Amino acid sequence: MKALFASTAIFVTISLCSSALAQIPSFPKDEPYAKARKILVKKGWKPVHEPEDGFVCQKDDPRCKGRPETVNCAGTGLGNCIFRWKRKGVVIDVLTVGETKPVITEVTCHSGCS
Repeated sequence: MKALFASTAIFVTISLCSSALAQIPSFPKDEPYAKARKILVKKGWKPVHEPEDGFVCQKDDPRCKGRPETVNCAGTGLGNCIFRWKRKGVVIDVLTVGETKPVITEVTCHSGCS
């Protein structure tokens, strides 16, 4: 009986975790952010406007122009940016590199995934 209960508990836990992870979109490596952004909007994801303290997008910066979901963009190095999205209580961060045409390096869960 204990084995059955333990197996059921593990199955339920895995199902819940898999369900949350299934909500996190994935994109091919180096997918252009502009293309991924259109896909996110089409799938019902909404931009989250939560820029980091002190971050202000420069008016001539194409990475965050017209993208209220911009959390932060580096001014040097690889030109990394973080873009934040929300759908059904799940908040994700889309990480990119590239100063003129950012491409996705990773999608991570910010909150609501567990």
